[in-house]
Amino acid sequence: MKVLKATFAALPLLASLLLLPASANASTSSSGSASFTSTGEVISVTQVGGNTIVTASEVQTITGALTGTRLASGTEIFHPDGTFTAQDSGTFTGTIGGRTGSITISGASSGVGNTGNGHIVGQHGTGGLAGLHLQGTFQPVITSATTAEGTISVQFHFDS
Repeated sequence: MKVLKATFAALPLLASLLLLPASANASTSSSGSASFTSTGEVISVTQVGGNTIVTASEVQTITGALTGTRLASGTEIFHPDGTFTAQDSGTFTGTIGGRTGSITISGASSGVGNTGNGHIVGQHGTGGLAGLHLQGTFQPVITSATTAEGTISVQFHFDS
């Protein structure tokens, strides 16, 4: 009977522990916007089934919520109907959320003519950007055969 009394006596203590807030594993989410300009260097151009496939490297200058430079490589496919799809991945070096370091940012977009919409994901940060989780959208505008510009909207948080 004493064991049962001790168990019931401990229940209010256990219940109060359950009401304590859990420790946080991530900082508060932040969001922001940025603009970018890109200059590409064409590595190859291939024609397949009416599609033009361009492989290129690019240097992107970004200012705003992300401020720095991204060096990337990727592929853009121009379809006969005037649409395009693109994907790339590269290393961003700069400042996000007041912290400086590097992070891999990968993106994919699609569009018609010279404008599009895309999504980005940032991961594998180093230095001050270690533990950064980033995702967002971007709107590229192709301004010439080797240049583009646009806007970026991001949401991000750092692991604690």
